[in-house]
Amino acid sequence: MSLTDKQKADYERDGFVIYGHLLSEETLEVLRERMDALADGSHPNAEKAGVRLEAAAQRGELENVPRRDKVWQLLDPHRYDEVVFEHASNPKILDIVEELLGTEDIKLFHTQTLMKPAFHGSIVSWHQDSAYWTSVDPPTLVSCWTALDDVTEENGCLRLLPGSYKKGIWPHERRDFLHAQGIDESTAVPVVLKAGGCSFHHSLTVHGSGENRTPHRRRGLATSYMRADSKWVGDPNQKRDFPLLRGKEYTGCV
Repeated sequence: MSLTDKQKADYERDGFVIYGHLLSEETLEVLRERMDALADGSHPNAEKAGVRLEAAAQRGELENVPRRDKVWQLLDPHRYDEVVFEHASNPKILDIVEELLGTEDIKLFHTQTLMKPAFHGSIVSWHQDSAYWTSVDPPTLVSCWTALDDVTEENGCLRLLPGSYKKGIWPHERRDFLHAQGIDESTAVPVVLKAGGCSFHHSLTVHGSGENRTPHRRRGLATSYMRADSKWVGDPNQKRDFPLLRGKEYTGCV
């Protein structure tokens, strides 16, 4: 599987490409089940997984809401579930990532699921991934964003600022999370996808997403990749082992 010339040109111009359908219904259903099990505590590794709750839940609200629907984010679920790791290693995804990174030497950097529960799913602030991921150089990672549910503008779809990656790291304000400054939301492109659809974006592309006040859940699974010859420029004690998914390792690199 590869990108068309138009899709490559779109990515070069905008810093993202809305690819469309990629996963089978069978794979999609298993991924949904595993995400829910990690969130509701029924997964064997649920207590090991990194979990962030909705801000309202952290304030002691949502008392009558099931545990699953208090979860805002699952961090690195690939480390705790083999199906998620298999998804991150999907050759169809890696073929596209290889074209976008410009190398067959690919390592998995990070995975996360934003759960966006029905009725109270909260925003993801405008940001660049590489503003968080400052330990990896160059800041040219690629993320595949997979819709586990139908994604609409009403239930909090991903929104991206075309061409924003070409400006390097934008200024960000640190509050609870990073908030990119100087955003013109009128230029944002909504990523509306059916369940099983994917988009790909550069780690310098400014993006965010809105609230979900609808009765429909909006789960999205992001898998992020880097060149195997990238450098780790952060605290050596914070560096973990990054799985090599394709190609070869490089001495002294990530």
